[in-house]
Amino acid sequence: MSDKKLIGKGLHKSKGNNNLVISLETETRIGQPVSDKNGKVIGKIFDVFGPIEAPFASIKLFEGVDIGKPEGKPVFLSDKPAKSDKRNKRRARKRRKSR
Repeated sequence: MSDKKLIGKGLHKSKGNNNLVISLETETRIGQPVSDKNGKVIGKIFDVFGPIEAPFASIKLFEGVDIGKPEGKPVFLSDKPAKSDKRNKRRARKRRKSR
């Protein structure tokens, strides 16, 4: 497994949509897959918000992912593609072949 890049630490899970809110420590982009300390991909960056000096990110967790109490848990940038990225690549490949 390659070196993990820490992007932030968990703060809480939002009640409305069950997203994980983290405090960002490095720059990131919407749509990037993220993983836990064990390297398991847990979701994707859904939104980045807050002040420039201390931004936050909302992570859309995949179904079936249970992180327990997120307070202070590290979140890493994943070097593996997210589940939905694999499906989208297959769809694009099928579209190219059918033309």
